[in-house]
This record gives sequence, structure tokens and C-alpha cells, in this order.
Amino acid sequence: MAAWEAIVVGGGPGGSTAAWRLALTGVRTLVLDAAVFPRVKICAGWVTPAALTDLELDPEKYPLTIQGFAACALAYRGARHETRWRRPASYGIIRREFDRYLLERAAAAGADVRDGIRVRAVAAGAESVRVETDAGAYEAAVVIGAGGHRCPVAQSLGDVSLREEVVVAQESETRLPAGRLAGLQHLMGAPELYVEPDLRGYGWYFPKGDFINVGIGCTRGADGSLPRRREALLAALHASGRLPADLPLEPFRGHAYAVRRQAPRRLSGARFCLVGDAAGLARDLSGEGIGPAIRSGRLAAEAASALLRRRVALEGYARRIRDLYGDGEAGWLRRRVAGLPDAVARASVRLVLGSAAARRRVVFGSIFGMREEEET
Repeated sequence: MAAWEAIVVGGGPGGSTAAWRLALTGVRTLVLDAAVFPRVKICAGWVTPAALTDLELDPEKYPLTIQGFAACALAYRGARHETRWRRPASYGIIRREFDRYLLERAAAAGADVRDGIRVRAVAAGAESVRVETDAGAYEAAVVIGAGGHRCPVAQSLGDVSLREEVVVAQESETRLPAGRLAGLQHLMGAPELYVEPDLRGYGWYFPKGDFINVGIGCTRGADGSLPRRREALLAALHASGRLPADLPLEPFRGHAYAVRRQAPRRLSGARFCLVGDAAGLARDLSGEGIGPAIRSGRLAAEAASALLRRRVALEGYARRIRDLYGDGEAGWLRRRVAGLPDAVARASVRLVLGSAAARRRVVFGSIFGMREEEET
């Protein structure tokens, strides 16, 4: 008997969720990640109520940093619009805490978690998948790729295309000294989003506990504009008082991810599934990826368990992902919008942002996945 029935490559929210669900159903599961946890993860740390529900995690009982938000502001070309909900519609977490917590929960459920092991190659055979690492080779009947944008499972088996729409981002997460926290407390109650003037991305100011996360992301970032956009965002934050000019920030770090817009990756095969950023599931326009990672991790675990226990083909997983997040190709409406003159596109954005109902339903509900918690 093989030591493991399933191997999960990547220990972030998608991978740890898949491993947790697999272990709970009795599947012998191995988790491999190149990083040593807890590790710094570049991410705004934006979590929706739906994602916490998928994790079966009560925010009131989560023992680490978490801040609920019942308001969020959007700014575009000098106009600022705030939306409020009756109950929290999003939460801020610290990724190094959150990811470690979820991975430890997977281990407690029975998964064999091994960090600090880098996967070098993945090969799928007729009856098993072989995973080559710095620590040797491992085999299992099925592998779940959850290793982010450059996941080795996706690179080997996912038919990754050069036509992908890739977003590049830079962000800084800084813990505020006690004296500074008191002076900024009146600004710490809600995130602020800053839509880029050319509509190619957005910046953010995201408070959580005694941390502030600020960042900027845009498509086609290879044009070299990201540093200029970052400096413009910092200037705006300094001018508004959200960032005191003499407040030292942690160094900005960069990352990239694919949005589900064009040239989608192959989501599953006979012996593999891709989840989260490895599958290119970040929400189009917003880049919100934690929720899709967690949901796809659950679905991948269900599909892998069905393959192992009942020999149900994994192609059903890909269908469920497409039903949830689309087929990844631009639809009729997006093609028409993309062809609008810049002035018309900007006017349309101002119109949407100026409508409270449109902000709530289209921007926050559909693009960011933010909806207030239902009362129980």
C-alpha cells in the first residue's frame, strides 16, 4: 500500500483546505510546501464571510488577528464613495497567522504536513502521480496543485498559456507602534480602495488590528508603471493623513497572479486538480483570491475523495469550477466594454461608483465577493 493516497502541493488557504477536508474523510494525505511556516505571504488579507463559512470558521472564535468591516470606501478621480452594511461584509486577517492556523488544522485532522520541501517536477502516470522534490520522490493516486501562480503542478500539467492576463502587485504590511495606532484609530474602521485613473488596476489602504496593509496592482505591469503608481498612491495617502509622512513602512514586496479572464489553465486531468491561484481563479477586476482558493480547495477534496473511493472521474471538478467562476474567456459584454473610448469608459465607472445600489451589488458583491453575514 502506498504511503499516501493524495498529495497536496502548496500549504496556503486552498491547499490546507483541501488537505483538511481529505484528512477528515480518511484519505491519507501529504502536504508539501517550499516555505517554512509561519511564512510572510504578500497579500492584502481580505477575507469574505462566504470564505469563512467554507472554512467552517466563526470569526468570533478565531484566536488570531481578525477585524470585521461593515464599511468600505471607493475613490476615483477625486470622488470618494462609502458603502455601509448592517453587519461585516469582509474581514482583515494577517496571512502568516491565518495560513499557519489552517495548515495546523489540516495536520490535526490527520494530514502529513511537510514544509521546507520544494517540488521540482510532477509527472502523471496511468495509476499514480510522481512528485520529485529536493527531499526525494513521492507518489500518490492523485495530486492537488495549490502552489500559487507558479505552482509546479500547474506548470507540468495545467497547460499554462503565455496569453494569460497577469496582474502584478506590490504591497507593504506594517505594524503600527502603540503611539501611532492611537492617532490613526479614527481611520482604522474601514478599507479604502483607489481605482487607477486608466482603469488598469487599483490601490488599497487596508487596516486590520494594529497593522496597515497598503498596495497597488495593475494589469500588464511589465510596462514598468508599477513603481510610479505606487508612489502616486503613497502621495495620496500622505495627503489624506492616512499615512503620516514620517511613519516608516515595511519594504514593499511584489507578487503576480493570473485572473480568470483569458487563456484559462487546464483545471483537472485524470489524476490532478488545480485550485486557487494555481488554477488562475482570482476574481477578475478585484484580484480577490482567498475565497476562490478556499472554495476550490473544498471542491477538489470532494472530487479527489470520489476518485479514490468510487472511481468518479475528476472532470466533474472542472465543470463545477466553470459553473462558479466562468470559462475564463471574455464574454460579449466584456468585449464590448473593452472597445469603448476611454472617456466613455471613465464616465461609465463614475456612474457605477456614484450609485449606492450599483456599488453594493456590482462592485462589492460581484467583483469583490463582499456580502454581509446573514443573521442566525
